[in-house]
Amino acid sequence: MRALTRTLVLLGLAAASSPRLAAQWGVSAEIGVARFGGTARDTSGTTVGPYRPTTFACRLDRQFGAVRGGIALLYAHPGLAGEQQDLAVVFYDGTSLVEVGPEVSIGVARFATGAVVRVEGGPVLDLWDVDGETSRTRVGAHAGLALEWPLSGRFTGSVRARGALTGSMMNADEQSTNFERHATRRFGVSLGLRYRI
Repeated sequence: MRALTRTLVLLGLAAASSPRLAAQWGVSAEIGVARFGGTARDTSGTTVGPYRPTTFACRLDRQFGAVRGGIALLYAHPGLAGEQQDLAVVFYDGTSLVEVGPEVSIGVARFATGAVVRVEGGPVLDLWDVDGETSRTRVGAHAGLALEWPLSGRFTGSVRARGALTGSMMNADEQSTNFERHATRRFGVSLGLRYRI
């Protein structure tokens, strides 16, 4: 992981030092869906964790050639579910997620139509609010792929698939002896619109 981080930082510094590459600021908004895995499991196979929210994200970034660095903010209001085989009991009130994280992305393929495939990743900080009273903070990492295509003028459309891995959103004192905490995994797909400033 450290080798990847160093490589991404060196690529970003190399791009920033090149006078031929004009820096461009951009701001984007996204809407998507997410699925969660992990969190907590008991001996009977029942899992407890966040359940299938709609996600909203905004991003501020700066691009230097193929390399782009930025910060993303994601909001979701997932239910909290207990699932076993084909049955899920979901409580929709009281759980929310705010995620913030810096990210670096690199264009890895460009098509004749102007579409670009980007690989992205970085650390994340998840701020969970449960029942409006209990909050918890989890640290992790995310990685993903994005396909961007020009729309008109300064606008670019995107579809993004990304995954995140953090510590379990459940606290140790919230579990019975039959439950084990596991890392919280999230996979999401989103559609977005970016405006080049």
